[in-house]
Amino acid sequence: MTLYHARHAITTSLVAECAEHEPGEPAPNWRLSWLEQPRWTREQATAAMELTELLVGPTATTGPAWQRAQAIASALGIDVEQARTALARRREERGRS
Repeated sequence: MTLYHARHAITTSLVAECAEHEPGEPAPNWRLSWLEQPRWTREQATAAMELTELLVGPTATTGPAWQRAQAIASALGIDVEQARTALARRREERGRS
């Protein structure tokens, strides 16, 4: 699991999702590619991208990774199952394009 941080983007080695900084917008000004939500701070966007990696593929619903995913989702005010559904929908959309 690797996150890549650039000045205006946070990407991951596992999925085609990203967080993008929107300069010129009032803070918080980070947008997630997979979640239509209000803007996030850089720290929140980083946490959301970690959550993205944890929810990729067949995710067990027990163990440390699942507990971490739940903790991140809770801290962000996101329902972990809704996040998983949103990511699955994005994968389907990309598969059709």
